[in-house]
Amino acid sequence: MRIRLGFLKALDRGAGALLHRLLVPWRLLRDGFASDEPLRDVREIAVVKFWGVGNAALLLPVLGRLRQRYPGARLTVVTLAHIAPIYRDAADRILTVRLRPFPRALFDLIRVAWRLRRDRIDLALDMEQFVRTSQLVLFLARARQVIAFDTPGLGRATLADIRVPYDDHRHMGESFLDLARSVGVTGERYTPGGLRARVPSPLTSGESAVVVLHPGSGDNFPGRRWPAERFGELARRLVDAGARVAITGSAHERGIVDAVVAAAQRPLFDCAGNLSLDELVALLDGADLLVSNDTGPVHLASALSTPVYALYGPNTPRLYGPLSAGSRAFYDAPPCSPCITNFNHKTSRCLNPVCIQAIPADAVIAAALAHVKGVAHRSSERTA
Repeated sequence: MRIRLGFLKALDRGAGALLHRLLVPWRLLRDGFASDEPLRDVREIAVVKFWGVGNAALLLPVLGRLRQRYPGARLTVVTLAHIAPIYRDAADRILTVRLRPFPRALFDLIRVAWRLRRDRIDLALDMEQFVRTSQLVLFLARARQVIAFDTPGLGRATLADIRVPYDDHRHMGESFLDLARSVGVTGERYTPGGLRARVPSPLTSGESAVVVLHPGSGDNFPGRRWPAERFGELARRLVDAGARVAITGSAHERGIVDAVVAAAQRPLFDCAGNLSLDELVALLDGADLLVSNDTGPVHLASALSTPVYALYGPNTPRLYGPLSAGSRAFYDAPPCSPCITNFNHKTSRCLNPVCIQAIPADAVIAAALAHVKGVAHRSSERTA
């Protein structure tokens, strides 16, 4: 049985909040007997970030700076099993939690907490914005110093030693860097990067431009999806302009991918459900442009320096816009946007997402065709 993301969010919000309140007196009692001796030799650092492929990509350059600040420490990342490959070059060790089946997830959370406790973690950075489960894991791990986001209205940092105010007006990459500054990481400006392809691209190189379309939005709120017929029209116009167009998505997004392919009425490279995470990274690394809804591939491509044209409605590019050079965010939202935020567990009950539907096809098509034309012009200059 496939566990719905909404159920896991509700469980974290309900049971997680209750456990937090029950553990606060225990924390106060434990702090009364804890040593006040300063950290002089940081040997073990743990960074916890369960959710989000895009968040993982945004976190990579911050982890790089953290390793520079503490070169002699072992850096452990705690994340979900399917996200772990993103951190492969950024951490000394990765501890994973499997989401399904649910009893296995509980077992993994306890196992991770026990391993962190055994290793005597000196610094623990909780990079979750609203999830409370990460705080429970670190409380059980008994890390000497726990730093966490204090998101207004959620009370998720009551078990942490240092609380970093979460600012919803800053890009998430900047917020991750803000939290790392609390443990001595330097740098005033966030820059994307830290990701590299490890396997060959599924599309061989050639003279024509490669454009990747990603019409899905993962499991979190389908109201983030630009209409399939507009993606199809975009694909048709790009193919007619000489570009090679690949379409990506998970196996669960087969329906929307099929709708885009049908609307395009042109031959596309249908990669949906057929790529591993490493293969997706390779495809994005070799692409000249990604056009995507607001979801993980936006930040994977940004970390690879691939230009992104990203589409926003229920979320805002102020928080999760693409950062690679040549990128652009399309956003024409009504006053009710954004409706999925870190204050409401990125959950919305909107059944009529006019915000994402308000982005006209003509504007996106014109911009993408101009980009493809520029790629072809640069290619001809190199071969001249």
